[in-house]
Amino acid sequence: MKNAFAYRMYLLYCAVVALSMALMSTAAGVYYIRTVEMDAFQLLMTGFALELSVFLFEIPTGVVADLYSRKRSMAIGLLMVGCGFLLQGVVPLFVAVLAAQVLWGVGYTFLSGADQAWIADELKTKRLEGVFLRGTQIGQMFSLLGMLAGVLLANVALNLPLILSGLLLIGLSPVAALAFPETGFAPSPALRHNPWRSAWDTFKTGLWTMRRSPLLKAALLISLLTGLYSEGFDRLWTLHLLENVTLPGIGNLNEVVWIGLINAGALVMNILAVEGIRRRLERTGRLEKVWVLLMLNGLLVLAIVVFALAGEWWIALAAYWAAAVLRKTNEPIYSAWLNEQIRDSRRRATILSTQGQVNSLGEIFGGPLVGAVVWKGTVSAGLIASGVILAPVVVLYLLLWRKGAVGGEISSRSA
Repeated sequence: MKNAFAYRMYLLYCAVVALSMALMSTAAGVYYIRTVEMDAFQLLMTGFALELSVFLFEIPTGVVADLYSRKRSMAIGLLMVGCGFLLQGVVPLFVAVLAAQVLWGVGYTFLSGADQAWIADELKTKRLEGVFLRGTQIGQMFSLLGMLAGVLLANVALNLPLILSGLLLIGLSPVAALAFPETGFAPSPALRHNPWRSAWDTFKTGLWTMRRSPLLKAALLISLLTGLYSEGFDRLWTLHLLENVTLPGIGNLNEVVWIGLINAGALVMNILAVEGIRRRLERTGRLEKVWVLLMLNGLLVLAIVVFALAGEWWIALAAYWAAAVLRKTNEPIYSAWLNEQIRDSRRRATILSTQGQVNSLGEIFGGPLVGAVVWKGTVSAGLIASGVILAPVVVLYLLLWRKGAVGGEISSRSA
């Protein structure tokens, strides 16, 4: 392979980032609740701070990667995310966690797209899917290792996984800046003018294009509702398990053991589910996508509501795992269906970018929306609200299916 060193550095990057994220996420929920003593509303506000930071800084930080240097953008992102993880692990205060989310969000935008663009520039191959697939596999393996390490470290001190994850990312930053090769990068002269205007024009063009098609309008609404519901579920599930469900004790080990086991189980089941879809596609060449999406989202609403109401630990665990697998399985099928509805390939990137921005807006406002419910109600009420927000997506898929889904393809009359 041309530039094998860059390929090895990319796999190192995937491994360290996956390990660090798994270390942090395994212990973070319990740390926020038990050590920082955050309530449901504060948990949702941390999500709001993270998502808002990502949305606001996606454009200006993208200019760094496209105009100056991919690997420098990656180095800055790793440093900022690492500092965010380290800050919240060292300072157990809500304001520190909030500041850490901002650092994480801004740092993420420096990484977003820059890593894939960097390796694509260096390898200059048309078979990048193999490279990205290998990176994903390495990431999954190191995620499992990170979960195990997170459980072990958290039983020594809850903040240790957060501190170590931050130090790992901070340590990788100078490696990216100094050791990663960058021989294929060519700056984009178009971005020297007005990136904000360019991004706004892209968003408007995407909206205009999607409004002309009933199917794409439905996809836009689905993206918005998906963003709205997901933030509440992601931020509240750990609190619900710890506060409303009595988890069986595992010797003298703390609650992070359960969170680690639950996350590891969800990851393994997600891998198996996506692999099952891939094999089905290889064997048949098609899936009845609208019907499958209708079933997946209907079951997901049910799983979220059952999880919210569960009092027995085994019911809550089964419902959470079901929700996790359904969400992960939904993603590639929805992406494939959406791409099939884009008739003009020249506008594909614009439409997908607009869809992503609408989903981000949903995540930004989903936190405060569910937060308003838990402010006056309970964590269970907030989770039920998340399921209710997702319910119209099921109705949309039902309408699309009834309108003319034939073998997963919507007839041209609807487009």
